[in-house]
Parts: sequence; C-alpha cells; structure tokens
Amino acid sequence: FLFIAAALILAACDSPALTPRRSPDLFHDDFSQDIGLWETFDEPNATTQIADGRLAIAISAADTVAFSLAAINLTDFDLTVATSLTGGGLANGYGVIFRYIDNNNFYRFDISGDGLWGVSRRQDDRWISIVELEPSPAINTGPALNTLRIVARGDDFVFNANGAELGQVTDSNLPVGRIGLFASTFDDPNTQVSFDNLNIVQP
Repeated sequence: FLFIAAALILAACDSPALTPRRSPDLFHDDFSQDIGLWETFDEPNATTQIADGRLAIAISAADTVAFSLAAINLTDFDLTVATSLTGGGLANGYGVIFRYIDNNNFYRFDISGDGLWGVSRRQDDRWISIVELEPSPAINTGPALNTLRIVARGDDFVFNANGAELGQVTDSNLPVGRIGLFASTFDDPNTQVSFDNLNIVQP
C-alpha cells in the first residue's frame, strides 16, 4: 500500500487470505523466502519486496507512506522486529503498523533515522497523534540496527526499542486488526528501510 500526499493508492495485487493465529507462538518470519503472507508492490515512487533475507521498502517521493501488510488478524500480541535504515536521509519514519482494519483505521509505531519515536492513529482520512514524535536515547540513529517491540493487551500498549521502554499508551478505538511494516518520507523524498526477524507471541 502506498500513501501519497494523504491519498491512498492500492499498489498490491489481490491481498493474501487472512490467517487467524491462536497458538502461543503466533507468527515468525525471517524473510528467508516469500511465503505469500506479505503484500508486495512495485510502483514508480515506492516498492516493497522480500529478497536477500529481509523485507525491504524503498520510497523516492516526498510526503509518502508505503507499507506491506501481513495476512494475519491479531488482538493481543507481543511483537518484535529488527529494522535498519539502509539509504536516504535521517528525517523519515519507519516501523510497525498494527490493528489495521482498513486504509482509514490503524495504528502506527514510528521511529526515525534521527532518533525520534511516536505513535499515531489513522482515522477518518487523517493522522491523529497519540504520542508526538520525541527523541529517545534508546534509538540508534543513522544506518544502525534497531529492534522494536510492541506489547498489546486490550486497550493498553507498551513500546520498546533495543530493550528499553519508550512509553505506554491506552487507546480503545481499534480492538483488532492486521500487522504491517512501513516506511515514510517528509520533505526528503528518498528513504530505504529493511526489516528482519519478525516474531509475534502471546503477551
């Protein structure tokens, strides 16, 4: 999926069938191969692909959000994923989408190349800030590896980076939905991000 200037373009082909997960180990993907659970696309201004043992997102337009969704519906979960900024400037955003219902209803957990983090909700065709972007010494800046973690229990969420808690929030708007990985640009039109070793267990 690709947002350009707040407009959504469906860039993937048919979405994979949703797979409910109820076992203690809900889901793991090291992206060593494309198992058909992630949406990928190749558009003029953004691409997502699974290759070389990672899920990679590249954007070449300003004010753009590109994301790949997994065909998994979750309510409560404990998710970790490794991510790296592999190209472009530092003023960007990337991270995890969760409890995605449709293009106008989902949460987004951001970090940035310059060490910021935040949480927002997409609702009624606009972004609603839950945690304004703020700096954290826990986030590695530049092209370094960051391991992100979200623990979701009902309306309560805990956000971590590299083993350190960033913050906690409570929000009751979206009780269930899909998970995804994303990258975004602001004024700088170029950014490339990779993700690896995604693991989801019961919280």
